[in-house]
Amino acid sequence: MESVGELLRKARESQGKSIGDVAKITKMSPSTIEALEEDRYSAFPALVYVKSHIRTYAKYLGLDEHTVLDRYLRLTQEQETKEPDEWDTVELEYSQRKKKSSARWLFVLAAVAVVVAAVVIGTIVVRSRGTSDEPAPATVAPGVAARDSTIEYSKLELVTKATQRTWVRVVADGRSAGDATLAAGEEKAWKADREFVLDVGNGGGLDLYLNGEYLGTAGTGPRVVEDLVVNENGLSQ
Repeated sequence: MESVGELLRKARESQGKSIGDVAKITKMSPSTIEALEEDRYSAFPALVYVKSHIRTYAKYLGLDEHTVLDRYLRLTQEQETKEPDEWDTVELEYSQRKKKSSARWLFVLAAVAVVVAAVVIGTIVVRSRGTSDEPAPATVAPGVAARDSTIEYSKLELVTKATQRTWVRVVADGRSAGDATLAAGEEKAWKADREFVLDVGNGGGLDLYLNGEYLGTAGTGPRVVEDLVVNENGLSQ
């Protein structure tokens, strides 16, 4: 079976991209990218960083990040010729769960799209049959500005401060906001209208602040924290 490094390198070269191109967009260092393409995973301080960088690189190249990660985990287990450790078992289950969740959401989105299209078409038909007894649209007196009816949502700012080396992946309002590897003392801010959902590599090493208010750490100890929700009500999982 082709290694993960070979898969990533061939995908990059087929797209005519250099290592510098990848580094510029993903914010990974060239040495990190080279280590991934050469399958030199011992260059990383911990397994959680290997997995995070593989996800980031695969997503950038347009590959299915869960499929690539599954390949890495299986090849690693074959090379070690032993039962998968706790981390790998959790990661495999996590990948499978994400795949199933993505398939369900695609079905739901398709159904919603059909309903929305039907509503829009129905609205257009009704409006085209409009009668003359419909009330005239309200007018605004000269010099009086129309009142803006747009609803303004409160903005949320999440600041993540690392007390130990860790990585964090953030989804803001249902859309990926990216991920970052933070050294001790580093911090990064994220913005959203409603909520954030976090995956954290070292929960006990990451402090969270929402709109300047300290919420606590993302977890306890050097464990992966998944689907941690942060909103105006605080932390929940």
